[in-house]
Amino acid sequence: MRIRALRLKTLLASAVLTAGVALVSAPLASAGSPDGAVQSPQLGQFTQAQAEKFWTPERLRGARPVIQDAPKAAARPANASPVLTPGGDQFGNAQAARPYTSDFNTRVTGKVFFLNPRDGLTYVCSGSVINSTGKSVVATAAHCVFQGGAGQSVWSQNFIFIPSYDNNSRPLGTWSAATFWIPTTYFNHGNDGFTHEDDVATVAIAAQGTSKITNVVGGLGWVSNNSGVINGWDTHGYPQELYGGQNQLRCIGNGRDAGGFNGDTYLFTNNCVAFGGWSGGPVINGSNQLLAVTSGSDRSTNSFYARAASNTWVPVLNAAQAAGF
Repeated sequence: MRIRALRLKTLLASAVLTAGVALVSAPLASAGSPDGAVQSPQLGQFTQAQAEKFWTPERLRGARPVIQDAPKAAARPANASPVLTPGGDQFGNAQAARPYTSDFNTRVTGKVFFLNPRDGLTYVCSGSVINSTGKSVVATAAHCVFQGGAGQSVWSQNFIFIPSYDNNSRPLGTWSAATFWIPTTYFNHGNDGFTHEDDVATVAIAAQGTSKITNVVGGLGWVSNNSGVINGWDTHGYPQELYGGQNQLRCIGNGRDAGGFNGDTYLFTNNCVAFGGWSGGPVINGSNQLLAVTSGSDRSTNSFYARAASNTWVPVLNAAQAAGF
């Protein structure tokens, strides 16, 4: 049965032109891939100065969540059961220890900001730096980079990633995207407001001079396929809804398979409840490997995460690496 998702993305308070800074970065080229991945147009990249000028502290701090359709969305979400996170609240979530740059999992996790060309508004997600041959890839949710319906080439713009984001502080810099890849299956059904197990994406991050993001920040390993019961993982993100979005949160959970739409499975848990803004945040195993990214949550019951499954995750990662990232 399809489960209507609480889509974990949030909009900023306004989207106005700033003098001297282009609001929308123009597409240059596009490409599709026959190996299970679809690439966005390449993006006209912000320079570091342009990115920081457009994404002002006011715009970053002004983010608030947009909650899409969710069946039986409770006024108050169901509590996590049981709470496994030390110091966790009733939803299983706890603030990550500061400084975020001092711990590997908090260091590689960051906050994503982008413009949705469909409505002209700016939004926020979470993401993480991962290992790749070109040292230049961030993993996030597909719905954070792709805004089209089925087969429509509508992609996020003005996309930046701020690793270890901390209440408007950018301790490891502001990094702009060069292009994105999503699974062909996600492109075919579109960003339709449902949680899908193929809701994964790789973001090619532009270098800053000779510096590449993985060399500066570090990167998670990744699992090509996983199934069954996985216990003791650690998920990180920046929920705007309820928590304000300025602090990085974490939650420890035990997970198991739940049936998906496209032949894969969700990572299902009762221990963590995700809120708006956590989309794209990593689910990390004890070996510092990416198991999944946060996709959506039916808050009245349980949380759902997109699996890093072989037929969805590997093609988008391989495509990014084949392009030199």
